[in-house]
Amino acid sequence: MEKKMDVVELISTLLDNGKYKEVLRIPNEEKFADAFKDNCWDLISVAVNKIQNDTITLKPSLYGVCEELLTLIIEKASPEEALLEFIEQIEVAKNDAQFSIILNPLQVLLKKLTLKRGRSLEWCLNSISTYIEAILLPEHHLEGKERLLMDSDTNVRRIIHVYSLLPPFYQPFIDEIKNNSPKKTADILCAFLISLFGKPFTHIDLDPEGNYNGQFRQCCAIILNDTCSLLKNVLKLITYLEKFYKESKRPQPKNNEEGRNNDDQYPLDHKEKVNMTTLSGLFYAIFSEDFQVPDLAVPQVYSPYYIAHSILISVVHLFQFVEYGPQKKALSLCTHTLEYFPSNLPYTLLTVPIHIELCKSLMNVAIYSYYENNRKNSVKLIETHIKKFEYKGRVKLLKYIFDNANHSGMIGYAITLCKNTLDEAFKDPELPECFTGPQFLTLVKKICYLPHGEESDLVELADQIISALNFLRYVVIKDNDNRTGVKECFSTIETEYLDKLRTGLNMSKAHYEMKLKEINEKKKALHKDTDIQLNIGGNVLDKIPKKNKKEIINSALNAFHLIEGLLGRLSECITINKAQALRNGHRCIKPAVLAPISRTILRQYCKTAEKKDKVIPVIRTGTEENQYEDDIKNQILAKSLDFVPKSGWSVESLASGAEAAGYPGITHGLFPNGGGDLVHYFNVKCNEQLVEQMKAWPKEDVLGTKIPVQKVENAIMIRLLMIEPYKSSWPKAMAIQALPNNVPNCLATLLSLVDDICYHTGDRSVDFNWYIRRVGLAGIYKASELFYLTDSSESNSATRNFVKSRIRDAELIQTALNMNPVAVAPQSLTAAFVTAKNMLGINTLK
Repeated sequence: MEKKMDVVELISTLLDNGKYKEVLRIPNEEKFADAFKDNCWDLISVAVNKIQNDTITLKPSLYGVCEELLTLIIEKASPEEALLEFIEQIEVAKNDAQFSIILNPLQVLLKKLTLKRGRSLEWCLNSISTYIEAILLPEHHLEGKERLLMDSDTNVRRIIHVYSLLPPFYQPFIDEIKNNSPKKTADILCAFLISLFGKPFTHIDLDPEGNYNGQFRQCCAIILNDTCSLLKNVLKLITYLEKFYKESKRPQPKNNEEGRNNDDQYPLDHKEKVNMTTLSGLFYAIFSEDFQVPDLAVPQVYSPYYIAHSILISVVHLFQFVEYGPQKKALSLCTHTLEYFPSNLPYTLLTVPIHIELCKSLMNVAIYSYYENNRKNSVKLIETHIKKFEYKGRVKLLKYIFDNANHSGMIGYAITLCKNTLDEAFKDPELPECFTGPQFLTLVKKICYLPHGEESDLVELADQIISALNFLRYVVIKDNDNRTGVKECFSTIETEYLDKLRTGLNMSKAHYEMKLKEINEKKKALHKDTDIQLNIGGNVLDKIPKKNKKEIINSALNAFHLIEGLLGRLSECITINKAQALRNGHRCIKPAVLAPISRTILRQYCKTAEKKDKVIPVIRTGTEENQYEDDIKNQILAKSLDFVPKSGWSVESLASGAEAAGYPGITHGLFPNGGGDLVHYFNVKCNEQLVEQMKAWPKEDVLGTKIPVQKVENAIMIRLLMIEPYKSSWPKAMAIQALPNNVPNCLATLLSLVDDICYHTGDRSVDFNWYIRRVGLAGIYKASELFYLTDSSESNSATRNFVKSRIRDAELIQTALNMNPVAVAPQSLTAAFVTAKNMLGINTLK
C-alpha cells in the first residue's frame, strides 16, 4: 500500500517540478507497473487537478503531459472503474479546461464499453448536462448594439466554449447509430441533444443579423442537424409538448412521483432533458427560420393549423421568462408561426385557448418587459395576431385587452386598432354584426370606461381617454347613415362617459393648477423645503425636486388641455348630428346637455378674496380653437424631428415628440398620415427658412427674361443641405412622399419651393415661360436631391457641379424654346408634366 501511495505522490511531485519526461516513463517501468495500474483512480484526479484555465497558454507542456498521462491511464486501468472516476471528475470540475481535457479519454472509454454502451453513455451525458446547467446565465439589461458586448462576458464565453466541445465528443456515437446501433442508445443521445436547447441556449443571443457567423450559432446549427438526423421526424415531439401543456393546466400534487426520473424510464420521458423549455428552444431553432433545417425533418403531411397551434405553446412558454434571450426568441418564433395562418380566420378558432394566452403573453411583454425593443415588437405582433381573424374574432381579442390590460397605453393602442378595424369594415357593403346595434353599444361601453367615475386618475388614463375620444369622433363623423347605431348611443355616451369626464377634468385641472400655484408661491418665498405632496397614479411625489414637480404638473395640464379640446370637438359633432336628426324627423334620439357649437369652454380655477371656488369661463372661438390645435401639432412635429435620426420618419418619432413636448405618446393620432405629416412639416419648414435667406440677398437688375444662374444654384444647394441632419433616412422620406395620400402635400411643397426660388431670383415672367421654368426647376431639384443622397465628396462639391450642369442644360432648352415657342409649346408642356410625375413617383398612379 505504501508503494501505491508513493506512485501517486511521485507523479504529482514530478508534475509540480516540471519533470514531464520522467512522468511519462513511470507507467512503463516494471517496478511501478502494478502500483500504477492499481492507482489509476487516484492518478486521474491528480492529472485533472493540475489543469487550470490558463495552463494551455502558460504551461502548454504540462497540459500535453497530462493529456498523455490520461491516455496511458485508460490503457492500463479497468474501463468500468476509470469511467466512473471520469464521470465524477466532470461533476466536480473546477474550470472549463478540466472539463475539456476529460472529454477525449471519456470518449475512448465509451468506445471500449460496447456491451454496456447505452447505460454508460447515459451516465456520461447526465454529468455533462449537470456541468452545463451549473454555468451562470448572464443578464446585463443591454439593448441594441450594446448587446454585442455580451460576447465579452465571461460566462457567455464559457457557454460558447463548452458547446463547441460537444459535437466532436458525441459524433462517433451518432455514426455508430447510423450503422444500426440499438434504438435505446439513439434515444439516449437524442434526449441529450434536445436538452441542449434549454438553458443556456434560450438565454444566449442568436440574432441572425448581428451574429450570423458566430461560433455559438455555428455550433448550434451542427447540434440541430444532428438532432434532426436522429429524430427523423421532429414533429413527433409535438405530442410531448401538448402533454406538458396539459399538465401545466392541472394542479400538481405535493408528492409528484410522476416527475421523478428512474433508470428504466424511456429516455425521451426524462423531464430533466425533455421538457417545455428544451422543446420550446428546439422548436424555435426549427421554425424561426434562423437556422437551416433538413427538409425531411419536417414532414408536410401535418395540418398547418395543428403545427401552428402547437408551436404557439412554445411561444407562450418562452414569453414567461423575463430575460432578453427567451423573449427575443419567442418574438421571432411568434412572427414566423403567425405566417402559417391565412387572413380572415374564423371566429370559432378562438375556442382554441392558446390564442387568448398568446394575446395575454404579448400584452404582458409589451407592458412590463425591461427591454424597449421587445416591447415594441410585441405591440406589432398584437396587431398582426388580431388582424389574422375575421371582424368578430378581432373584436373578441380587443375586448379581452380592454378587460385585462390594466394599462392606459395598451388600452389606448387597442382602441386605435378597433378604430382601424371599423374603418376597414365600413368599406364593405354591410357592416358585420359585431359593429352594429347592441354589440356596438357594448363595445363603446368598454372603450368609454372610467374605472372610478369622476374621481378617476385622468393623468394615468390619458392615453386611453384620448384614444376613446378620437374613436367616438371618428364614428360620429364617418357614420352619417347610422349603420352602427351610434346615434342611439349618444345619450348613453353623454351621461355615462362625457359628463363624468368633464367633471373629472374640471376637478383635475383645478387640483393641478392649485399645486402649481403653491409651488410658485413657495419659490417666491425662498423656502428651501416644501410640504407639498402630489399623488399621481397612487404614488406620493413628496421628495421630488421642485423643478421636476413643475414638469410633471405642466405635462399633466397639457394632457388635460388636449383632452378638453378633443372633448369639445366631439361634443360639437354630436350636437350637429342631433340637430340633423331632428330636422330629418328622427325622434328616437333623446336630447341631452350639449356643449356650445364651434367653441370649447376652458375653465380656469383661481382663488379670489371673495369666492375661492368661483369658476371663470374662458370662451375660445372656432378660429382660436383651430389655431390652438395647430400650435399643439407644430410643437409635437418640431420635437419629433429630434427623434428622426433614431426612429426615422415614423409614428414612433411622432410619439416620442409628443412626449418631449409634454403630451401623451398616443397624441400621434392627431397625424392621420403618420410619417407623411412629419415629412411635410419638415419640407414646409425648410422652404420657409430658404425664403427668409433669399429675402436677405442683395437685389440685382434682371436683364430681360434671364434669371441669375448663380442665385438659382445657391438656392438649390442651400435647400439640399437642409436635409443633411437626416440624410441617411431621407430615402425613406422620399418613399413616404410617393404614397397616394401624401402626393398632394408633396406636390404642393415642391411647387411652392420652385416658385419661391424663381420669384426671389428675379423671375417676373407672365407668359408661357412661367410654367416651363418652374417645372424645369422642379426637375433639376429632384434630380439633384437624388444625386445628393449618394454624394460623399468633400463639402458636397460633386452635388454643386451636378446642379451647375443641370442648370446649363436647362438654359440650352430654354434657348431652343424661345426660338420657336408656338411649335414646341404643347409637346414641352406635356413633357414637363410627365417629368414632374416621374420625379414624384406617381407616374403609375391611376
